[in-house]
Amino acid sequence: MLRRLVARPRRGTSIIEVVVAMVVGGVVLALISTIAVRQQRLFSDVTGSIALDGQLREAAAILPIDLRGVSVASHDIREARDTSIELRGTIAGAVVCDTIADGLVLAPSTAGATTYASFLTSAEVGDTVWVLTPTDSADDWRPFGVGSVGTAAPKQCAASGPQLGDSARVLPRVAIGLSPRPPSTSAMIGLAVRVTRPVRYSLYRASDGAWYLGEKDWSTPAARFNTVQPVSGPFLSAASRGLVFTYLDSAGAAIAAPFADSVAIAAIRLSLSGQTKNVARVLSAAAPPARRIDSAVVTVLLHNRR
Repeated sequence: MLRRLVARPRRGTSIIEVVVAMVVGGVVLALISTIAVRQQRLFSDVTGSIALDGQLREAAAILPIDLRGVSVASHDIREARDTSIELRGTIAGAVVCDTIADGLVLAPSTAGATTYASFLTSAEVGDTVWVLTPTDSADDWRPFGVGSVGTAAPKQCAASGPQLGDSARVLPRVAIGLSPRPPSTSAMIGLAVRVTRPVRYSLYRASDGAWYLGEKDWSTPAARFNTVQPVSGPFLSAASRGLVFTYLDSAGAAIAAPFADSVAIAAIRLSLSGQTKNVARVLSAAAPPARRIDSAVVTVLLHNRR
């Protein structure tokens, strides 16, 4: 005889089990959300700190390039203040390759360690050419105005000038007319020259309300500085000492600014301070959380003091 099979009713989930599962799931989701929010805030804090460090490094790397090349003996620093400095910035350096009727022909710029010239930008009428002239007591930089700028045909330099390699001999050369015209330029062949143009660095407030390290270069046709351009930032405001120039003499003592005579300056200390764009919620030790503030200090020794 076949036994009749009867299906037993399946047991369902009780309300208590559903409630417990929902509570446990909610706790897990809350923990995951908390960890995710914290990780997002940590990422934001780290990103802001990296950006701030980069801003400080940029300013600390850019400013010393111009400052190290100034000659205080030649009064390259035109104005020195706590939050700004105006100087003759070097835009080109070269060895005199040859001469023209009223000036000099500079060696061409090439890639590699054997180059005899370097140009940050093209020379213009109104710039200043400084010729390193040896004397019996010491070498001296003699200034001449740039009266004209032209191009000389490619060729080897004069006998007393640098000997150009194959790649340099086929390049055009920069010809600069001097003003006033010197009695003789033949003795300048083989000497080092640098071309300078006024430049001004300062801390300024931009249209977005933030404070930046700005640069103004000189416009010879307009006889004034061009509009300020941001170099790095943002930094703290001038009132919060976002950028401070401190001028030191040979004994390391600070010289009160502003002043006009720069001969006594032996070193310039740059103090930069900035803060992160957003409030640091994880890395901040302050209560309540605040923007992270960091600073950098760089001391630049001036080379050309005599």
